[in-house]
Amino acid sequence: MTGFDAVPADARGALVAVVVALAALLAARLAGWPPLRGLAGALGLAAGFVAVTGVLGASPRQLPERLPMLALVALGAAVAMSPPWRWLRLVAAVAGVLAGAWWMAGAPLHPDSVARAAPVAGGLAVAMGLAAWRGGGAAMPVAWASLAAGLALAAARGPHLAFALAGLGAVLGAAPGRGLGLAAVRVPFGIALAGVAAVPVLGRAAPADWTAAAAPALALLAGPWIAAWLPRRIGPWLGPALAAAPALGAVLLLR
Repeated sequence: MTGFDAVPADARGALVAVVVALAALLAARLAGWPPLRGLAGALGLAAGFVAVTGVLGASPRQLPERLPMLALVALGAAVAMSPPWRWLRLVAAVAGVLAGAWWMAGAPLHPDSVARAAPVAGGLAVAMGLAAWRGGGAAMPVAWASLAAGLALAAARGPHLAFALAGLGAVLGAAPGRGLGLAAVRVPFGIALAGVAAVPVLGRAAPADWTAAAAPALALLAGPWIAAWLPRRIGPWLGPALAAAPALGAVLLLR
């Protein structure tokens, strides 16, 4: 048995994500290329997601199998946002969110299929956009941690927890670069976070799945407001955690 095989299956994607993100930060420092620092999180995210299930190029029938390609879409958006042109960043962010929502809604191409998928795709686009907008600083790692905790408590079948842990690993791996507030970092993590949270909701739609998805949303949307009332040193972390706590408690009651 190799060392990697000894790692629990749900944690392997997280390990890959941490290693790749840290390696990208180190390479950026050694090469003196700041844009690579901003891509460290997206690279770790893509590598971690691919490590969970691999990549399927065609539109998969199983919802979790869409997540690795979603992470690659998010990486593409991050790369497009790297040049120092504000207008290009905005275009790349919007294109990444729309492409991610379209993919997770089943990648419809026929007009009738597009019309049927529009409500799901629209909801996903809004969720991804909000997560990207509000996901700066300490709120994003707390959001991923609360999503992982909620999915573990909800106990939906599938690799959902492994993907959430991979996202958390990518965030933590990118954190030493002090770039979690950069748009090129927030956008890919927001796209992936909403995608992972949506999979159990779209697949099983149990009450526990909805409340598990609400935990990271509360961490991102209400967390900074709560943090403003707390001591500055602990507020950025504790505020999002307190915001997510009611949803996690609801998961325990509803599962």
